[in-house]
Amino acid sequence: MASQQNLALSLPRRVAIAARLRPTIGLLLCIAIAAVATAAAAYAPVVGAPVIAIALGVLITNTLRGPLQISKLAIGDVSKLCLKGGIILLGASLDLGVILRTGAASLPVLITTIAVGLACALLLGRAISVEWRMRCLIGIGTTICGASAIAALAPVVRAKAEEIAYSISVIFFFNMLAVFIFPTIGHFIGLTGPGFGLWAGTAINDTSAVVAAGFAYSTDAGTIATIVKLTRTTLIIPLVVGFGLLMPWFEPSPAQQSNSLAQRAYQAVPVFIILFVLASFLNTLGLLGDWAPKVQILGRWVMVVALAAVGLQGHWRAFTGAGARPLLLGLATWIAVALASLTIQVWTNTL
Repeated sequence: MASQQNLALSLPRRVAIAARLRPTIGLLLCIAIAAVATAAAAYAPVVGAPVIAIALGVLITNTLRGPLQISKLAIGDVSKLCLKGGIILLGASLDLGVILRTGAASLPVLITTIAVGLACALLLGRAISVEWRMRCLIGIGTTICGASAIAALAPVVRAKAEEIAYSISVIFFFNMLAVFIFPTIGHFIGLTGPGFGLWAGTAINDTSAVVAAGFAYSTDAGTIATIVKLTRTTLIIPLVVGFGLLMPWFEPSPAQQSNSLAQRAYQAVPVFIILFVLASFLNTLGLLGDWAPKVQILGRWVMVVALAAVGLQGHWRAFTGAGARPLLLGLATWIAVALASLTIQVWTNTL
């Protein structure tokens, strides 16, 4: 009788302990996927660990969701925390002094391509009935820096995991094409090394693809493309804040409409963006010292863990339900950005 009472008393306790352990188990699962993705990326560097992590997560959640009880592992909390943490650590890879000294000349081209790309994503996406969050994610991913920009914007627009995963997949597809297509086009139209570097730095989405395409063209092109890309990355800050200010327009609610402009401005600046800026300043001032490379590596690792969690929340039905329209929107936005970059370079005679 006593043993039965002890069993009855211990059962709720075991359930409570199991509930507390689930987020830890979810985090460990994401870390394991990230480790496999990072190892696999050594053999497929063009694909990269972030995309492999998403693919593995989607595969696991759609084949082993029941046995692993993924729905109970607080994967959503893991993805939100790691996405924000990865963006903060990304700031430690930016030297604002170098960017200001060498990247300022690219600002006219950057601003033009970003304006054209966002206008295309938001307006054309609306015309072909792409959901507004997907339009925002594809727009900022194409015009700024791929997965990192999408990760930074996702918490602000309250994007769903499926929308994040689909948007990153769209960006990745055109990254792959760009690595092979851009150098071929550059040689065909006779771009100089600096001209190609500026074009690649402003028109290719992800940093790894920019570096790959730039150095495939020439050493000068690769160096300039990298600097332009880093300059472009810093523009995450004003764009994320801008989207935060526009949230009442994208998704109006009585509470948002009643807020003053000052309140909306305060709400539009996420804490993780402030910490991103702080990390950038610390690196710029040299205060991170020998820790800077380690923090940068940690940031990339945390981002891969976050994207593994994003993949674990992706269901096949969400991808099939989205259809081909987001992919077409990504193609149109990518072409618009590439053409805008070349046009402004022809106009300013910087080719």
